[in-house]
Amino acid sequence: MINAVIVEDSELARLELINLLQAYPDINIIAEAEDVASAIEVISTTSPDLVFMDIDLPGGNAFDVLAKLELVPALIFTTAFDKFALDAFEFNTVDYLLKPLKKSHLDRALAKLNANNQDEQLKSSEHALSANSQFFIKDGDKCWLIKVNEVRFIEAIGNYSRVYFSTHSPMHYSSLQKISKRLPETQFFRINRQQLVNLQYVTKIEPWITGGLRLTLSCGQELDVSRRQANHFKQLMSL
Repeated sequence: MINAVIVEDSELARLELINLLQAYPDINIIAEAEDVASAIEVISTTSPDLVFMDIDLPGGNAFDVLAKLELVPALIFTTAFDKFALDAFEFNTVDYLLKPLKKSHLDRALAKLNANNQDEQLKSSEHALSANSQFFIKDGDKCWLIKVNEVRFIEAIGNYSRVYFSTHSPMHYSSLQKISKRLPETQFFRINRQQLVNLQYVTKIEPWITGGLRLTLSCGQELDVSRRQANHFKQLMSL
């Protein structure tokens, strides 16, 4: 079952899309949103697998929503404007559908989604890392063979990532989202949009002025858990 959210300001367009999606029993519509603010709230709280999203929304546009999300789910854009297609595919976009929508359009988009999911599952099963696994990083002229257990945290730097371990912090030429899919879920947690932390290095947790949490690692480094991720973190740590 694929849990999906519809972000569309037109009630008629939402109803038309819901009607079309009745032909796909594996798509479960769990929520709807009609503007930027409600879209950010709904996607953040429900963590859907897929979002059907219009571009032009009250309060801004789809890209304003995506910029505020901790994790961007799979996206199928549904819009009357073709001029945003290149920008759309900078995100986790499956397809870009122009209105009026047709069942053939959805057939194509959902077939792509299923193919992508199968590829990700295959890659994940083949390349998942355990706590004792080792991985290789080359940054410039220097190379490291690092154990997963040695990584304190990882930080997104644009489309790449910086890996912090021991006294080193080399650049790894892979996105934080891709790296996170390979790491043990019970050991690493995405504390905000930019950082993924190894929980075994957390020595102190305290409330912070942002409404989130402030973590102190065994090395003395302090990291902030965003307000949106704080509740998930508390549940994980049974706080």
